[in-house]
Amino acid sequence: MAEKLHFDGISFPMKLKDIKKFERQNPQISVNVLGYEDKKIFLLRISDMVEREHDVNLLLLEDKHFILINDLSRLLSHQMSNHKEKQFFCLRCLNSFTKKEVLDKHKESCEKHDCVKLRMPEKGSILEFKNFKHSMHVPTVVHADFECLTKPIESCKPNSEDSYTEQYQKHEPSRFCFNIVCDGKKLKPVLYTKKSADENIGEIFCKHLKNESDKVWASEAKPMIMNEEDKPNFETSVNCWICRKDFEEGEVRVRDHCHFTGKYRGAAHQKCNALFRKPKFVPVFFHDLSGYDAHFFVKNLNSMGEGNIDCIPNMEEKYISFSKMFKMKKENKSINFVFQIVSNLWLAVWINL
Repeated sequence: MAEKLHFDGISFPMKLKDIKKFERQNPQISVNVLGYEDKKIFLLRISDMVEREHDVNLLLLEDKHFILINDLSRLLSHQMSNHKEKQFFCLRCLNSFTKKEVLDKHKESCEKHDCVKLRMPEKGSILEFKNFKHSMHVPTVVHADFECLTKPIESCKPNSEDSYTEQYQKHEPSRFCFNIVCDGKKLKPVLYTKKSADENIGEIFCKHLKNESDKVWASEAKPMIMNEEDKPNFETSVNCWICRKDFEEGEVRVRDHCHFTGKYRGAAHQKCNALFRKPKFVPVFFHDLSGYDAHFFVKNLNSMGEGNIDCIPNMEEKYISFSKMFKMKKENKSINFVFQIVSNLWLAVWINL
């Protein structure tokens, strides 16, 4: 067999980078390579030459010894489970399947993504959180809901000889209410009831939501309020309340406070205090956003102003979450501001952009 193969320009022992040249010279063969380290087998190389006559799998030991893998299932099964049945493995992600038909269906989606490899941290390494500016408690939150009326639908009588689905009524929003919570305190609820059949209740909701949020977020920062207990707290503090690290000798300490309430929060590093800013977004929670309420106003998000609309879809007509960005004027400058609208049945994570 070796006499029929072409190795022009390839030195021995063959290196991993030379396999691609070998595949070009031998168009009937594709080569995949697995590695072995710390009693774990992982993917080193997968061929991008698909549908060739011979698909060869090799195990590379000590970066120089190649071993032919005759049975991939026997090699990999022991590190996946204790079951003795034959398993079928996807080389791109090393996931196992009990049937070849299931593996073939998995490959249709897996081949659209990059290969993955599990890499564990080195022993003794420490993972440390550093972006303390993103850890601020969201000061402003909105809870919203719509109320609807059912309106009869007049349509032609369906053919009783065929199966059919008949729509006999539709839901039209008649009012909405949202409540803004700022630093744990509820502000006056905003309630609006539809006054005529021609009113677009979704557009009115978006405009009211933006206007009321502007009043809260764009307000001037309140001056610091320190009581008698706060003064000794600042004088005796030995670490920054934001990053939890100790103050070094001679390091400047500053007083950090909430810009919404003016309340003193603690002693902080000067850099931590400068980066610890108000988030430029407002989360808006709905009880059943994806299944119901989103349909009433999602088409009217542009009424908030120019800006991108991003979404996390559940399916074509259902959205787990969506965001609306727009420009906000403050102190004679324009700021990118984001509404993050989510269902409160889901866990949402926001990143301050």
